[in-house]
Amino acid sequence: MRPQGMTKRKLFRIMAFVVGMFILIGGLGQLWVTHSEPYELGRASVATRLGVRPELVELKRLAPFEFNVSGFSGKALFVLCGPEKKCFTVVTEERDARWSVVDLVPY
Repeated sequence: MRPQGMTKRKLFRIMAFVVGMFILIGGLGQLWVTHSEPYELGRASVATRLGVRPELVELKRLAPFEFNVSGFSGKALFVLCGPEKKCFTVVTEERDARWSVVDLVPY
């Protein structure tokens, strides 16, 4: 009979679960960002700043992002990169149900 407590197998399962949840939450967050109005506005702004087509601007993987939305106001921050790894933190705000890019900060 085995003693009660944490076995290597149980520890591995717990760690795999935690890592899996981290990947799932991060992936869903990035999916949410890339299908949002602030993303498209930010993408167009970064593309204009870099003088490239918007299709060449993408979300930086594993970069921090933030979305705070309540009613008709909100704020979103995320990192977009263009060619040659030129990246910007995009700061957007929603006022009266209209999103706008407030700032592009070099990352």
